[in-house]
Amino acid sequence: MTQFSLFGAAAATPTLDDLDGLLLAGGGWVRSGPGARVSVVVADRWRADALCAAFAELDVVGSDAVVTASSGFGARTAFSPALLPHAQRWTRGAGQGLPRSFRLGPGGLRLWAVAAGRRDEAGYLLATAAGDDPTHHAIHLAAGAQLSQLGVAAVSLGARGGPGWRVTSSRRLRRLVELLGPAPDGAGTAWPAPPT
Repeated sequence: MTQFSLFGAAAATPTLDDLDGLLLAGGGWVRSGPGARVSVVVADRWRADALCAAFAELDVVGSDAVVTASSGFGARTAFSPALLPHAQRWTRGAGQGLPRSFRLGPGGLRLWAVAAGRRDEAGYLLATAAGDDPTHHAIHLAAGAQLSQLGVAAVSLGARGGPGWRVTSSRRLRRLVELLGPAPDGAGTAWPAPPT
């Protein structure tokens, strides 16, 4: 029986700031008129469905929240004026960049794990965006720093096996499980299990 942290995602009130976790997983913002939308491509339908449920809880779900993508499924919010300030924090001109005030909370960590987390032979991997773009590198480094601040220090992985951050020790895996809360429906072995 796992006891979830009083400071974890299961106990926290969801906020729009939680969507920052999707940017760590390779998501991106699109602005249109007075609103903005965040979207991310995920490998599995359960991931898209879990993100859609999170969008509904945040009151930013749209009628086209899940779409087919070339490498899985696109999960996206509706265009909403409430999301415009969040998009503005992440955009620099025509590109995307890490906000100076970036801070990952348990809710953002949970969305990151839903979008791009998986077990592997050595622990639990939280993938970050691939590519040589300097922005991706900065986001990758910030993700590792935020994991450490949450008490889940992890090992950085480059292109081989990653990019991403791997959580390996029993103590850190236990802390990760406490922060993430219960597995979404359909996650199965993609969700971290508490060490025995």
